[in-house]
Amino acid sequence: MMKACRLAELAFVGGLAALLLCPAEAQTALPGFRMPSDNIFCMVAPPMVGHPVADLRCDMVEITSRLPPRPASCQFSWGRSFDIAQNGNTGVRLCVSDTTRDESQPVLSYGATWTQSGFSCLSTNGGLACANATGHGFFLAKAEQDLF
Repeated sequence: MMKACRLAELAFVGGLAALLLCPAEAQTALPGFRMPSDNIFCMVAPPMVGHPVADLRCDMVEITSRLPPRPASCQFSWGRSFDIAQNGNTGVRLCVSDTTRDESQPVLSYGATWTQSGFSCLSTNGGLACANATGHGFFLAKAEQDLF
């Protein structure tokens, strides 16, 4: 489970990787939700020193579509984590060593909308659409993942 941690960004060709650095005393769970299918789990990371905006990150348990090639700089899990910053111009696929999977998070029922920190997510039977206030984000489903 992601806790309130310092977010460090690592650049790589074709996107952005996020690395969470968690001090031992960080114990506060981040706001988020999970889909009814328990295939997608999302959390908002607050602004931090060196990263002055919040980020919405969603992780998928299962993907049936073909993943894009793993960047050479990625030494961790690739292709199942997605992020959009409050001021981001597009959603990004992440290389991560942690997870947002937290089964204690509330379920976002199909047809419901979740809003937090300038992000909005719509849960449907066909997948999850999340965007920041400027309309940039991602659509996630087992068979397809679109970044916009």
